[in-house]
Amino acid sequence: MLEIALTSIAPCTLPDAAWGPQPIEWHKEHPAVYAWISWPHRVAEHVEAVAAGWNDRVVVVRWYTDRGQRETVVWRNAVTRREQRASRSASTR
Repeated sequence: MLEIALTSIAPCTLPDAAWGPQPIEWHKEHPAVYAWISWPHRVAEHVEAVAAGWNDRVVVVRWYTDRGQRETVVWRNAVTRREQRASRSASTR
């Protein structure tokens, strides 16, 4: 029961005031990224996610867990693009 309660706790997200004056740009294609996610009850974790939208300061990231889809807003420098395996193997040829 405790494990279910702990997995239901939402990740930390940046408040609207941290987003800055530029609006979030939402995109139909979501680039694959790695993102550092902060939690209020445990250490930060590095997850495979997608970037759903961003501006010059923040990125809205989405990822899946065994409990479903998660989404949060993180600082832009907490996100890096993931290389796709196809582009990696093409570059090694």
